[in-house]
Amino acid sequence: MKRKRTHQLGIAFGGGGAKGYYHLGVLKRLMEMGHIPEMVSGTSVGSIVAAYYGQGFTIEEMLQAFEHLTVKDFFGHRLSKEYLIDSQPIHKIFEETFRVHTFEELQVPVKIVTTCLETAKEVVFDSGPLADAVLASCSIPVLFPPVEIEGKHYVDGGVVRNVPVIPIRDYCKNVYAINLFPAPETDLAYNKSIRYIADRSISMLFRAGARADLQQADLVIEDKKMAKFNTFDLKYKDEMYELGYNTVF
Repeated sequence: MKRKRTHQLGIAFGGGGAKGYYHLGVLKRLMEMGHIPEMVSGTSVGSIVAAYYGQGFTIEEMLQAFEHLTVKDFFGHRLSKEYLIDSQPIHKIFEETFRVHTFEELQVPVKIVTTCLETAKEVVFDSGPLADAVLASCSIPVLFPPVEIEGKHYVDGGVVRNVPVIPIRDYCKNVYAINLFPAPETDLAYNKSIRYIADRSISMLFRAGARADLQQADLVIEDKKMAKFNTFDLKYKDEMYELGYNTVF
């Protein structure tokens, strides 16, 4: 049985690493136009945006918080054996910048998508510790260690659902999806580097996995120019933010 759609507008923030600056530009423009989300969902970097928005942060405050999430924070602390990167510095940033500790304290309802390794299924968090759920949603397999929550181990939600429209579809009259992995305008030049191959492969997998959710959205917001940006490169964050702000809806 479908739930009563009590919220006028929900926004699903897709995953995409450094591309998350596009989310902030889009959100600023939407809010200036009077499109104020009453519920949000997020996967990976989208979960970070959703969590900050749910706490009542302004776009300017989110940008300031994002300044702490540098490449050094992500890649400066490596583990010796099991995983490439220690996620604790990122968790510490969440603890220092988040204004609340639990979902129950949020000003706006938030749903965070993760993937459970034991069950191989999507798990949507909307209660309990906020920082743990967000960190789990951002934990790219192999790069970051899984996050243990109540005896289960969770990794990046993008493994199963990169643009989480469906988790909020039954709660909202309208749902906008912000997709960070649009199809490119033209073929991208081949580069034999491992980084290029990894980024292109991730882009294709996430784009394919988002189709069902994007079909459920009332509006899909994306810009094909975003296809040229690397998931792990913060060099063009200002350009991505501006693209988001100037995207035609």
